[in-house]
Amino acid sequence: MSVTLAPTTERASMFLRGFRRRTGRPVPELAALFRSIIDGGRQFHPLASDFLEHFMDGAGASRTMSLRWLRSFKVIKKAERKNQRRFERQLAREAGRLRDGASTWLHDHWDARINAFIGTELFYVSRVSLLRSQGSFVLTRDGPEVRISGTVRHRWFDPYDWDRGRWVYIPRHGFVPIAVGRELVEADEARNFLMESRHVQTLEGLFLDGRWPHRGRARFEWSLVRTGR
Repeated sequence: MSVTLAPTTERASMFLRGFRRRTGRPVPELAALFRSIIDGGRQFHPLASDFLEHFMDGAGASRTMSLRWLRSFKVIKKAERKNQRRFERQLAREAGRLRDGASTWLHDHWDARINAFIGTELFYVSRVSLLRSQGSFVLTRDGPEVRISGTVRHRWFDPYDWDRGRWVYIPRHGFVPIAVGRELVEADEARNFLMESRHVQTLEGLFLDGRWPHRGRARFEWSLVRTGR
């Protein structure tokens, strides 16, 4: 099914409807618009088209994202690194307080908000998402050295719900009101669903006490646990 691109005045009207809670259009017309976006986007953004089709036909079943695809975007790795640095700062502080011969555990989690760049395929799949990183570490001091090891379990997630914002610009379709998705859900022509992805990293670190007035030095090495996905 395809929809002929509306003239300029009609696209301007669609943009203005993006500021309303409802579009005022018949449900079959809204469904035809989304089907047209799916068909028109397969060549340029195949995964985004696949997820929009799942929104229309997937009955709300959750979807697991490809980790390789997800981590190909800089904003995802930037969020991952942000949480890593948070753990590193915590561990360095804890290591500096640890007494000789002692060991301790550190458990914590950090959340990093992700805003996808406009025009990327990630933007059309997930405009705003969250990376939650849960870490568990053990620290052991032997003289001036503190050995650190641990595991961080990352969970990326975002509900696919067409609820954020007022409209989104889609190539060859212009400004599409977010209300289109809401109305299709209300009419039982589409279902929201959860997108998520999980991966695990290990950490090996070494903290060396510094002599006054120098501060301690820390070295951290992160490794991705391969799962074959």
